[in-house]
Amino acid sequence: MKTHYECVPCMINSLINLFNQGLIAEEYKDNVIKNVLKYYTEVDFNNTPLLVNRNVHRLIRKLINDPDPYKKLKDRYNSLAIEYYEKYKEKVKNSSNPFQTALRLAIAGNIIDFGPGHKIDIDCTIDRVLNNKFPIDDSLLLEQEVKKAKKILYIADNTGEIVFDKLFIETINHPEVVLVVRNSPILNDATMDDAKALGLDKIAKVITNGDDAPGTLLSAVSEEFFEEFNSADLIISKGQGNYEGLNHIKDKNLFLLLMAKCEIIADYIGVKKGDCIIKKAGN
Repeated sequence: MKTHYECVPCMINSLINLFNQGLIAEEYKDNVIKNVLKYYTEVDFNNTPLLVNRNVHRLIRKLINDPDPYKKLKDRYNSLAIEYYEKYKEKVKNSSNPFQTALRLAIAGNIIDFGPGHKIDIDCTIDRVLNNKFPIDDSLLLEQEVKKAKKILYIADNTGEIVFDKLFIETINHPEVVLVVRNSPILNDATMDDAKALGLDKIAKVITNGDDAPGTLLSAVSEEFFEEFNSADLIISKGQGNYEGLNHIKDKNLFLLLMAKCEIIADYIGVKKGDCIIKKAGN
């Protein structure tokens, strides 16, 4: 998937979002914006948005000498999500179909994103996701595959969101789940520190993918990731960034769970912006 011209203003707005949130000190702003704009004059648009985004955020972190500029926001949403976990744990347990309820909550958690122009309304999103039909819904097939799988590879996306993933993983109660997080901070993507802080290492084996792209770049992941990727009977991929990196895979038992947050991805899938998707790769 190559970078579209429309991705550039989106990525610039992501930088402006850092400014507006007070996450980049005033003294760095001019230098950062000039260097980021210079970077875009040299971008190869045949590269994927994941690669372009990874490199621009590496540049930003270097320029401001901060390895994790989103940390305060991430911690806030992790704490907030824990409250939702406690609130919905019993709802899942007492529902007529705990698998489907927990799965939909995991997808609703994908709303927690710091992307440009992206409003986070968790309550409204949960209500919508629990009660509306999905335009692409392979959840029944996913439920069957979970029951059959010997090993599940679960590729996580964002902080906060992983609390809802925790609820889903606990609900399926599978004996061998490997959870994948980013190797180091990028935007609000979940890292090993986040997974451990929220107790996901108590319910699954947690590994990093060896890279800091805001998704899964198979050209850059670690050997450990590839070993788990190739040995899993079932792969569950969360979020738009992981979709961008994995949607072309045809030879794996791979399910893509996401909310389409931009027009380009929505058009590519054939849905509307804001729609939720549970899609078996290759279907």
